[in-house]
Amino acid sequence: MASPAPCKFFASGYCMRGEDCRYSHEKTTIIPQVSISAKKPSEVATSHSTQDPRSQIPCYHHSRGNCRNGSACPYSHTAEKQKEKAAEADLDPEGKQNYDNFTRDFGGALAKFDVGAQVSKISLPTDFSAARIDGLPLDVTAESFVSLLRKKGVHLMPECVRIRRYDDTASADVKVDDPTFAKGFCSKLNEKTFLKTKYPNMKASHVSAGLQSGTNSHQIECKKIQCSWFKPSRTVWLHFRSENVAEKVSERINSKSFKVLGQTIRSQPPTGRMASLLGPLTWTVMLPNLPAMTTQKDIPTYITLPHHIPQRIEIGEVNYDVEGEEASAIVMSLLLGVGPIEWSQISTELEGKRAKAVARYYEESDARAAVTSLQDMPLPFCKALTLTVQLISTAKFKVASSIFNAIQSRIRTVSQIWNEQHLKFKIYPSAGLKQQYRVLKIEGEASKDVAAAKEALNGILDGITVMDGDKPLWTSSLMGNGTVFQKFKRIQQDHGVIILRNKRKQEIKLYGPEENCKEVESIITTIIGNASYTAHIIELKPEDFRWACNGGFRMIATALGDNIATFDIVSRPRRILIAGTEKEYETALKMIGKKESKPQSESVTAKEDCVVCWGTADNPILTKCNHVYCIECFELSCSAASSNGKTFSINCHGDMGRCQVSFSLEELQEILSSKAFEDILEASFSSHIQRNPQTFRYCPKPNCDTIYRVTDTMHFNTCTECCTVICTYCHHQHDNKTCAEYEYESSGKYEATLKMMEKIGIKSCPKCKTSIEKTDGCNHIECKCGAHLCWVCLESFEYSKLCYDHMSAKHGGCFSLPFLQE
Repeated sequence: MASPAPCKFFASGYCMRGEDCRYSHEKTTIIPQVSISAKKPSEVATSHSTQDPRSQIPCYHHSRGNCRNGSACPYSHTAEKQKEKAAEADLDPEGKQNYDNFTRDFGGALAKFDVGAQVSKISLPTDFSAARIDGLPLDVTAESFVSLLRKKGVHLMPECVRIRRYDDTASADVKVDDPTFAKGFCSKLNEKTFLKTKYPNMKASHVSAGLQSGTNSHQIECKKIQCSWFKPSRTVWLHFRSENVAEKVSERINSKSFKVLGQTIRSQPPTGRMASLLGPLTWTVMLPNLPAMTTQKDIPTYITLPHHIPQRIEIGEVNYDVEGEEASAIVMSLLLGVGPIEWSQISTELEGKRAKAVARYYEESDARAAVTSLQDMPLPFCKALTLTVQLISTAKFKVASSIFNAIQSRIRTVSQIWNEQHLKFKIYPSAGLKQQYRVLKIEGEASKDVAAAKEALNGILDGITVMDGDKPLWTSSLMGNGTVFQKFKRIQQDHGVIILRNKRKQEIKLYGPEENCKEVESIITTIIGNASYTAHIIELKPEDFRWACNGGFRMIATALGDNIATFDIVSRPRRILIAGTEKEYETALKMIGKKESKPQSESVTAKEDCVVCWGTADNPILTKCNHVYCIECFELSCSAASSNGKTFSINCHGDMGRCQVSFSLEELQEILSSKAFEDILEASFSSHIQRNPQTFRYCPKPNCDTIYRVTDTMHFNTCTECCTVICTYCHHQHDNKTCAEYEYESSGKYEATLKMMEKIGIKSCPKCKTSIEKTDGCNHIECKCGAHLCWVCLESFEYSKLCYDHMSAKHGGCFSLPFLQE
């Protein structure tokens, strides 16, 4: 018996018969698209033709318990559970950590980071070349295009190809890590070959390669788009015999918040028309965009007064009959056609006239392309309606919860201005570390408003620096946890202000209400001004360090009292800090010199002690290698990586410095605030450039941080930031000269040679610089370059006659006669 025909309603996602349907519900194939799960771009790029976008849409029948297709169903059987979980968590999809490929834009380059925050690769725009191939068929994919190129002898990976589709044609963008690739590639494709025969409109052209956008929480991100479209709707007409009654009903509807099936309704101004050729004139109030399920029973009678009842209610047809699931799948196909998507969320069930979708692309260029190509595009399922697509600018901050609690009143005050600018401001806990951090997010369509809000929030998050005149106030006693630091901790509790010391920058920051901060700033200035003690640094030799680790430091700490001695195993050489009097410092020196105690295996740090300062951990964090740090000591050890060793690498200092496990970027990102994490990556980048001068150099112009790649031969590079032209071989500016010529001129030898030439009567052609010696004859000289020269003044002419005319007019003739020159 022949198998039943496929059910066209099931294929569209809205067959209402379920298991009772007599047509086949077998899985059918639709336009292949990429998965929208949170995969890396390299994983997504090759899957454009593997996953059905309906897999992201909840199955209508499964939600009602009667889907007969089981695991073969093209619609999602898990999306409903995911929706419930999201509702319980009360977080938007960005509550989770976005995908981070740990590449950053620094110095006009794209830096890739690896374990320990080390730089693994640096890419410059000049390292790449790109080509665009226009005139391809709409059904082309990256895989099919790469397969086609293999027949031409060109071997590419699908990840190098991006397909862009237009109304009736498609283009392929090819980008390769080879600066010479595009020129030869375009020449080969534009030849008259089987490719030209198969695609006569195909044309390959060399385009600017540029760099992919990196991720950086210091910058505003523009990878998210928001789109919406009208849900299925119908129009209702209320007919009246009186114009006056029709106008009153229209005014009443628009002045109230009447709802039909949960949706607020609005009316158009009344219009008059003849009911028939001989019938009376009727006045009609139109109610557009009512829900598709609207019937006459759903029109509430109270929208009109008892004596204003319409003569007749007319219900229009639904403007399109595509269910929400199918419409969502079609819209998602359009978004995925632009490029890989990290995550998306579609809602057709919310109240309102429009269905909405939010998606975040991996690349900003794809998000912008989606807005350009899809905005106001007629919907495939209803040509009378268009799709609205908007680019969303986002700024995120990860802040310690203690700091946020201290400044949240200031933040909420300024956020009221953002609400007036239609910016969204959200606060939610960061994942991990027992919610020690809060994530603050600002979003909006106007990038300028987001940028201004970001700057305002940055100003609050930077805190207030305690100043001593025109420089930050500081005392060396704050290098340890002595009396001054303990007083600071008590001031925090008494005044509701967070006091942070930055040992590396040697500054004190305050966070809290402005009035409280001013009061605390005055108290701190007085405390430091009256302090009669300072910090003493004892640098440890290797044998001193071993003694200190095996019980010696504990003896010093016990002898001097709490918070006087602090261990520092991050610095090189390692050291002990004494935040106390001169006498206490001398006591510690004597104990180190005598080394009275013998090493004791049990005299190591307690489990709750910080592995850097060996004191009780303040705001402790536990690493994955099971070592405890003060959060301040951890940040300090990360910053110190740029000054230790031959390469920048953030390693664990646990087990008396023997652990040396390199922290993963994911762990560093989880432990540190967003600002601290980005600052460390930037420090790693700067350290890498400074330690590799044979590979990279900074632009020589002051205050320009752009880098360039060093070459083995003379090559001129124009700085993308300041337009300075620099030779990447000798690192000097010498336009139109060789490196040897520039070195010769700049060494002083050139000037000496010119003086010698002038003394013995040798002159240079002004056009080609060839040296010329004249022994006798007239003053007309014809150089090998074709120039006709006047030997007296070296003015050049195109023809000899012009030169003779000049000599006659200016020098009295063509011979050097002294009495004629006077």
